[in-house]
Amino acid sequence: MSLVRVSALLLGVCVLPLAAQAQGNDADPAPSYEVGFHYAYNSTGESNENGASVYGEYFFKGSAAHLRGRGSFGLIADFSGSGSASGSLYTYLVGIRLNAEWQKSHLVLHSDYKLGAAHVRVNGVNSAGANTSFVRHRFAVDLPAVGLDLRIGHYVITLLQTDFPAMEVPAFAGGSNSWMGDLRVSAGVGYRFDRAR
Repeated sequence: MSLVRVSALLLGVCVLPLAAQAQGNDADPAPSYEVGFHYAYNSTGESNENGASVYGEYFFKGSAAHLRGRGSFGLIADFSGSGSASGSLYTYLVGIRLNAEWQKSHLVLHSDYKLGAAHVRVNGVNSAGANTSFVRHRFAVDLPAVGLDLRIGHYVITLLQTDFPAMEVPAFAGGSNSWMGDLRVSAGVGYRFDRAR
């Protein structure tokens, strides 16, 4: 089964119960939006890069009584950049985020499904033995990203988030295209704004 089919199945499994619960408890409204900043570490298997990411999320109202807390559905957008001597990677991704929040522990588990673009720079040696680099702009997909946050009032501390962006990148020699997978591990802080009542 392909990565896209597995991701679509996971998305369906997560969205259906949330949608069924979303019309339930209105006593505790969802927040309006959240913004944040993360330190990010990228690993492609060929290079390791340090960088950062910024994100913003708009929340839709939702609840999940069986979680003894709040479940919400939101739109997420993030920009991430990292680099090393072997090159750099910038991703521009938008998609959906599913949040499961346990109010007593203040923990928020979330899963993202995002699409967008990647700006890839690869440094290396060409067939003539000279140092060179190339830059490519390609379609990118991140299916799925998973994270665990700690919410303290309006502040959100991302304890750990793992993303798996993948993009089509031409090989340095030979010109053939191949899908490159990336592991991005990040942590950081964010701030939630209340929904107007």
